[in-house]
Amino acid sequence: MGYIAFQYAEALFNLAVETKQVDSLLSDYKTIDTVVDKDIQKFLNHPKISKKDKKEIIQNSIENGLLMRFMFVLIDNSRIELLHECLSEFKKINNKKNKVMNVEVFSSKKLTKEQIDQLVENLSKKHNKKVNLENIVDLNIVGGLRVEYDGMILDETINNYLDNLKFKLTKWQRWKYE
Repeated sequence: MGYIAFQYAEALFNLAVETKQVDSLLSDYKTIDTVVDKDIQKFLNHPKISKKDKKEIIQNSIENGLLMRFMFVLIDNSRIELLHECLSEFKKINNKKNKVMNVEVFSSKKLTKEQIDQLVENLSKKHNKKVNLENIVDLNIVGGLRVEYDGMILDETINNYLDNLKFKLTKWQRWKYE
C-alpha cells in the first residue's frame, strides 16, 4: 500500500505546488492527524455508510478546498484508509524538495542546547540539508547516543558496544572449543 499512498501524495503535492497551498496543506495535515481518531477512521472506512454521507461530513468539517477534494477522491476510490499514510508521504515529499531531514537522537538524558546545536550543525554540513532534530530520552540507554534519520541508524551507545563485545566473545569462545 505504500506505493499507492505515495502516488496519491505526489499528485496532491503537485497540485499544492501549482496552487501555492503547500504550507496551508501541511498546517491542515497536522490538524487532521490529531483530530481523526479511531472512531472517525472507522466511520470513514465503514462500508455501509454511503460515500455521499462521508463526503457531507468532510465538507462540513474541512475548510481547505484542496484537502477536501483530495479526501473526496480517496472516498470515491475506496482508499480513505490511506489518508494518514498519504499525508505522511506528502510531508516526506515536501521535506525532500526543501532539503529537510528529520533526525531522532536517543540518549539517556536530555541533551543540552549546545549539544543539540552541534549535532544539527554537523549533520547539516554532512548532508547539505536543513535538520529538524528531536531528542528522545530513553532510560534503557546506559550512555552515548543513537541517531536515526533517512532509514539510517548510527548507534554509538554503550549498550550497543556491550552487545557487540558479548557477541564477539561468545563467537570466539565457540570457535576456540570447536
